[in-house]
Amino acid sequence: MAVQTRLDECLSIRDGRLFIEECEAHALARRFGTPIHVMSEDQLRRNARRYRREFEQRWTDGPVLVLASIKANFALATRWILSQEGLGCDSFGAGELHAALQGGVPPDQISVNGSVKDEDLISAAVRAGARITLDSAAELDLVRKAARALGRRASVRVRVRPDFSALTQPTDWYEEETSIAEAARLYKAGIPTDDVLEVGHRVRSMPEVDLTGVHTHIGRHTNGTAQWPLVIDAYVALLARLRDAWEGWTPGELNLGGGYPVPRDPFGRGMSRLQNRQAGAPDLSVYAEVVTSSLREALQAHGFDARGIRLEIEPGRGIYGNAGIHLATVRNIKAQGSPTPHRWVETDTSDMFLPDVVWEHNRWTPMVANKADTPGDLVADIVGLTCQPDRIVPEALLPEVVPGDSIAFLDTGAYQDGLACNFNALPRPGTVLVHGEQAEWIKRPETVADVFMRDLVPTRLRTLR
Repeated sequence: MAVQTRLDECLSIRDGRLFIEECEAHALARRFGTPIHVMSEDQLRRNARRYRREFEQRWTDGPVLVLASIKANFALATRWILSQEGLGCDSFGAGELHAALQGGVPPDQISVNGSVKDEDLISAAVRAGARITLDSAAELDLVRKAARALGRRASVRVRVRPDFSALTQPTDWYEEETSIAEAARLYKAGIPTDDVLEVGHRVRSMPEVDLTGVHTHIGRHTNGTAQWPLVIDAYVALLARLRDAWEGWTPGELNLGGGYPVPRDPFGRGMSRLQNRQAGAPDLSVYAEVVTSSLREALQAHGFDARGIRLEIEPGRGIYGNAGIHLATVRNIKAQGSPTPHRWVETDTSDMFLPDVVWEHNRWTPMVANKADTPGDLVADIVGLTCQPDRIVPEALLPEVVPGDSIAFLDTGAYQDGLACNFNALPRPGTVLVHGEQAEWIKRPETVADVFMRDLVPTRLRTLR
């Protein structure tokens, strides 16, 4: 009988080998080649259902809409899975709106967010029937123009910038100690309060435009929950100010954005090996309870009736992150004895394909997929193949590895594909979706020809002197 250890809902170790659902990871690496991203359909569905369940059970005042942030993973196949599970979509720009529509999202469950929306994007959103989150006063004129031209009523909400000065806790975003309040102050998104007061007056006089609600998003600064009541207090205090300025207007929907970590939470863990030796994030039920109870209490304190208000959230990494792993192959091992002893395990992937190593200081959890239960006694940097330092996991604790071993990096389902680049003219990896024992491409790997597909060389440059 096979010896099996379950790591989480989609990952297990069986007779020393890592499995994702019913597929052996090392076998996937050999079959499809490396580097590759691998997504678990089952885990993605579990995550979608969990977000709906945890928030719907607790926000009984009105409906709940989970708008999965498609920037975290815009593969059309994964978007179709979430559409089948009843999740809406937080999108940014023309490309993500296209992906949402092509991924089966009902237009009335799409929120077009982001700054600097141009006329074409706003017209496309109004034509489709998607809701537009206004990020500047100038966007309102474009919305009205598009609505008039198309003969349609446009739905909008305003993204606000509450006073988050009470958020004095340090953010995980920076290596130096910076408060969440300071990080939020520097972040560009949202309409300044003086401007949003005027926007509200204007939009309420426009018969072509319907103001449905108010949006804020502070994102994932820490995996704790202490910041959420403070975020919500500041948000609802601003809502009360808007209500009073707008002659008693009340929102039909309140969107609190995202910022929910994955259970193992690699975010901001890149500085040292010791920092990774801590418990992961709290269970989603804890976040859901804090968010919904804090929102209900704040609304009551400011004289709002919560009944009928739709609560919206926009998880990204929390939906996709732990549904994915990244597979690479060990190509070489280097060791030096002096002047400072050091070892490197060289792989065929790169932090250019796992860019949250740099962007979010992630500390990935690595496993040697074909030696998954072998104790680790080798300290080495797992590095990539580019000419940069490319330290994917510094000071990893590994079993003895040899060329041909497969290394799996866990929790890579969010952001890694979308942020990957072609540094050193490297083709970006493809993505495989597993469903039980089934595995198939959902995004093909790039070729060298793909890397240079956009290049144009004028004829006059095609000769050597």
